[in-house]
Amino acid sequence: MQDALETTVEERRGKTRIGATLNGSLRFGPELTTDCEVLDVSVTGVKVQLTDTVPLNSDVTLILPGSVHFGGEVMWRHGLMVGLKFRNSPEKIAERLSGILNNDDMRQLHS
Repeated sequence: MQDALETTVEERRGKTRIGATLNGSLRFGPELTTDCEVLDVSVTGVKVQLTDTVPLNSDVTLILPGSVHFGGEVMWRHGLMVGLKFRNSPEKIAERLSGILNNDDMRQLHS
């Protein structure tokens, strides 16, 4: 049953996800920010562990090392873990991620 569930989720995502440990912050609302840790990443979104709650369907900005910003939306939430869908095209996201991730990780994202 678990294998079927994971397959369904992977098919729905449609893009390769890689494990990542990146510290950053998530900006939402007019002036609200919470620290976060990116747990996995793809060119369409990320899974993030937060230090404070963020409402479902919120428009957010993920800020990663080097002041790299990614606009997105909170698509799901389980406690302090959320899934963000990026607003920009996968090509634009890949370009931004290339300054953060190593070459092996970038190759995996493009596979």
